[in-house]
Amino acid sequence: MSPQQPQEIFHSYAHEDEKLRDELNKHLANLKRQKVITDWYDRDISAGKEWDDEIKTRLNTANIILLLISPDFMNSDYSNDVEVKRAMERHEAGDACVIPVILRPVDWEGAPFSKLQALPTDAKPITKWEDKDEAFLNVILGIRKAIQELSGPSASVPELPELPRPPRVGFVARRDKDGRDIVERLREELSPKKNQLVALWGAGGVGKTTLAAEAVKALIEDTGQRLVWTSASGRANFSFSTLLDDIAGQLGRTDLRPLALEPKEAAVRSIIAAEPTLIVLDNFETISDEEQLLCANFLANRTRCSALITTRERVDGASLIPLSAMSPGEAQEFLKRLVEQTQDAQIFAGDVRQRIYETAEANPFIMEWVVAQIDTAQEPDTVLEELKHGAGDAAERVFDRSFNLPQLGDDGRDTLLALSLFTPSATREALAAVAGFGDDLKRVNEAISSLRALWLIKGIDQNRRLTIEGLTRTLATARLSKDNCVEFKQRFVAHFLSYAEAHKQTTSEDFDALEAEKDNVLNALDVAYRMEDWPSVMRIRDALEDFLDLRGYWDEAIQRGEQALQAARNAQSDQHIAHFENNVAIIYQYRGDLAKARQLYDESLEIKKKLGNQNGIAVTLHQLGRLAEEQGNLAEARRLYDESLEIAKKLGNQSGIARTLHQLAILAETQGDLAEARRLYDESLEIAKKLGDQSGIALTLHQLGNVAYLQGDLAEARRLYDGSLEIAKKLGDQSGIASTLHQLAILAHNQGDLAEARRLYDESLEIKKRLGNQSGIAVTLHQLGKLAEEQGDLAEAERLLSEALSIFERLNSPNAHLARSNLKRIRGES
Repeated sequence: MSPQQPQEIFHSYAHEDEKLRDELNKHLANLKRQKVITDWYDRDISAGKEWDDEIKTRLNTANIILLLISPDFMNSDYSNDVEVKRAMERHEAGDACVIPVILRPVDWEGAPFSKLQALPTDAKPITKWEDKDEAFLNVILGIRKAIQELSGPSASVPELPELPRPPRVGFVARRDKDGRDIVERLREELSPKKNQLVALWGAGGVGKTTLAAEAVKALIEDTGQRLVWTSASGRANFSFSTLLDDIAGQLGRTDLRPLALEPKEAAVRSIIAAEPTLIVLDNFETISDEEQLLCANFLANRTRCSALITTRERVDGASLIPLSAMSPGEAQEFLKRLVEQTQDAQIFAGDVRQRIYETAEANPFIMEWVVAQIDTAQEPDTVLEELKHGAGDAAERVFDRSFNLPQLGDDGRDTLLALSLFTPSATREALAAVAGFGDDLKRVNEAISSLRALWLIKGIDQNRRLTIEGLTRTLATARLSKDNCVEFKQRFVAHFLSYAEAHKQTTSEDFDALEAEKDNVLNALDVAYRMEDWPSVMRIRDALEDFLDLRGYWDEAIQRGEQALQAARNAQSDQHIAHFENNVAIIYQYRGDLAKARQLYDESLEIKKKLGNQNGIAVTLHQLGRLAEEQGNLAEARRLYDESLEIAKKLGNQSGIARTLHQLAILAETQGDLAEARRLYDESLEIAKKLGDQSGIALTLHQLGNVAYLQGDLAEARRLYDGSLEIAKKLGDQSGIASTLHQLAILAHNQGDLAEARRLYDESLEIKKRLGNQSGIAVTLHQLGKLAEEQGDLAEAERLLSEALSIFERLNSPNAHLARSNLKRIRGES
């Protein structure tokens, strides 16, 4: 095959090992993203195709065949007679590379494929490794070696993540004060064997990002490392958690985004450990001091990989490479190329270039601005003389002159100031609104053209969005503050308040729209807070309530909820204080911090009673009922639910009625009254459907599935669970997905399909850990413990049940009694 094409991989495995196969597939994500491999296995067989024929076809076309070996694999006649036999034939003929991977311990005596010399019969099985990610790393290294052998020395270099574009003049080599080539120095310092943090340190606009991009391209070509490139430019809320999100996302694990900080860090460290990785964090100086320390400490000390930071300030713990302005020789080459792209190169005579170099203080970014001003006005003497006598440093003088040029116009100035508020980019429609042009796109497009002629802004995403780079952003933001342009901030807040409220419904389309502008919406909340615009702070947080909850952004939900609560206190609005205390308490309750949740609920209820807010009282009584139910006090839970329901009915609050009917149904189900539970669920579901409440529909379908299961109607239970799961996935409701996967696992468990049950339990547990859902984690650990006991692994059963018991006891959960009883049985104590 052509070395330019990706290698096709075939997996031969037993159905019982599907979970381990899926874990391996996650580790292959980077190779697939780089288009080094294509991955196929039998789930990909479409309807209407003969299964047997498709398997044989893929066996004959695959370049690499993975034999995922386990006792079940060894005992499979199909694997041995068809897949292994054909794989061996192609391996021995040199048509494919076969890689054996031992998943679980096996007895090698009489193995039908023992003649394969590469078979690692003395290797430790994947399941016996203390760090499973490290075990899978060995597999990846074997695949990489096979790819190199199949592709030969002329194999193409894997695709890189999207990197910053080089300067319009191309790359000009730079040297440090000792005359060493900086790119070569970076390549040496960032080599995989060193695993150190390097900081490229210099003033704004001197070319740090350009040098970093050039160095890592060369380094990746040399070493084959994975590359993560992330930038803090224009991202006002960039934090350590943001860095972890970006690393996970670029390495194919966007599913880790909702994790709480501690488990997220652990998961990202495991991903990085899987393969040699290079991480670049650009524009480090724009991150807050506290978050800088966390990011630098992680990259320098807490994970083993090479990392590069570009910064305007020193970074403790990093190997520093200072970058000064361009030398005369470097500047001469840079200006020569730059002038060749102007309208009239003849006006840039040798003395003009020298004056540009001096005026810009040898800063390449500023030299671009000066050349653009001269190219636009074609008056070098006038431009350079004005710049010579301007106020401030070179960057400020040149930027101020660009900003005040007549050809930029008021619209150009307004557009640039507006763009400095966006994090990190803006659509043309949003930019027009914030600049004060309403919906006049022609006007904003003309302003964009003027700004581009002066090299002040750039387009991204095929010019659908606009942004400004580091030094320009810094100066534009300073200008916005200096001129006290409050109206821009007011329009920015108003635009994204309107946007958030327009997409507050619990539909996948609305949630996706909020996801696309999440950074800008949250920044609008921050801007409103700094402006002491308390009503806007509270309204934006309210509009994001379901989105942050259901999409698993619980850290943001608590942080922004506390922000809105403070805004309510500053506004001295008891009504809003009570409202946000209740909302933040819900997230604390879900995280397992029941004491904090109760404190906030009680404070909220006290205020609502003083205000006579009946609807608010009903909501908090409902939540206190859930808290009592979670702690096993069912009588108190029923009393609170009944009181909440009575108020909701008096007010005609259909949403509140449906919500509390649902919880009363859960109580009836818990106490064994399935007929009453079904009646209440049906009543709740009917209201939810009338209201178009997709989240409520999914929850009630899930619970009706439980009732069907308890009544022995397993087909109906599966139908209802599948319906609930489909809606939860559309909404991105991670909590709902985890709950229904758990129930589907119970269904498989009781039907004797233990492998499928384990797969579903593990998938549910992984999501619950990401969300920090302590109660849910304990429930699934408990079920996994029972599963391990059935399979005869008493040591694993004891470990899982002990872990579940510890969480149940911490939460004061009634489930602790059951876990304790099961644990005693395992230990032979009862």
